[in-house]
Amino acid sequence: MKKWITSAAIFGAALSPRIALAAAEPAEQRGSWLLLFFFAINFILFAFVVVYFAAPIAQKFFADRAARIRSNLSRAQSAFAEAQDLANKAAARMAALEAELKKTAAEIEEETAFQVAKVKELAKSTAERIRRDATLGAAALAEAAKRRVRAHLAETAATLARDLIGRDFQRDDQGRLIDSFMEKLGSGAPR
Repeated sequence: MKKWITSAAIFGAALSPRIALAAAEPAEQRGSWLLLFFFAINFILFAFVVVYFAAPIAQKFFADRAARIRSNLSRAQSAFAEAQDLANKAAARMAALEAELKKTAAEIEEETAFQVAKVKELAKSTAERIRRDATLGAAALAEAAKRRVRAHLAETAATLARDLIGRDFQRDDQGRLIDSFMEKLGSGAPR
């Protein structure tokens, strides 16, 4: 505890030397007019030296500082105006891009609808052509089948006739047939 009190006393004396020196000072004396006059002259000389030597330097410092502040402010204002202009241009460009995007989307939608209609029409015409080709193909197949059947019937009839003629046809019949044919040729009559 004693150590704490000693530390507090040293600390208090360090912060307030007037208290520590109060006991050693003699009683307060009144100052003289001469001393006041010297203090006043001393202050006037100090003020003159400060004004004469420090004032131009301080004035130059503050003038330079004011000029720097004005130029920085001017640059900041021009940079702000430029940034504002760029922001306005960017906003206008974004609006233009947005409009162009909408226009392009509308054109794509229109082109898609056109292509879908074109493909639909092409599909209809192709289906119609396939139906027509199928009908024509079926008719052609039926006609070809009829021709084959007729040819087969004709061939079968000719074979049958040959067999019948070869079996039932005599020499007398052959002579008569040739004579009749020759007569028809001679008269020019159609067969």
